[in-house]
Amino acid sequence: MRLKVLVLVLVASLVAVSAAVAKDHPGNKGKKPPATGAKCKPAVTVMLSGVLAADVDPADGDTSFVMLVKQSNKHGRTFKAAGSATVMVDAKTRIRRQGADNLGALAPNDRVHVTANCKADLKGGGTPDLTARKIGAHPAKAAPSS
Repeated sequence: MRLKVLVLVLVASLVAVSAAVAKDHPGNKGKKPPATGAKCKPAVTVMLSGVLAADVDPADGDTSFVMLVKQSNKHGRTFKAAGSATVMVDAKTRIRRQGADNLGALAPNDRVHVTANCKADLKGGGTPDLTARKIGAHPAKAAPSS
């Protein structure tokens, strides 16, 4: 019986000491993730669906484009209410349109689906410029013939 109590006390003290050492470890200090921008925490996914404006034809070297927002998830509802969004593109953005994977492949009136962003950037109903992680595009639907 005494042996069981002794082992229990020993295990409890080792757990308390290891937790205290881990908390004060120098590698853990000052490592909080940024609240806004790249690699922010908590990250949320903003999903926007819509079309490229008729006057927008992005080229390969462009860093952004404007889209007309038709649908969104709950994190993107301010962009839907605004009606449009400026979408930034960087080297890490994945772009897909009929087998092409560059920004120049997008054409005016294309249907686009964009995923992006960070929760803190959206605070207060703001509509910051989004840096897209993924862009999926399809050609505009053909007008019905009558």
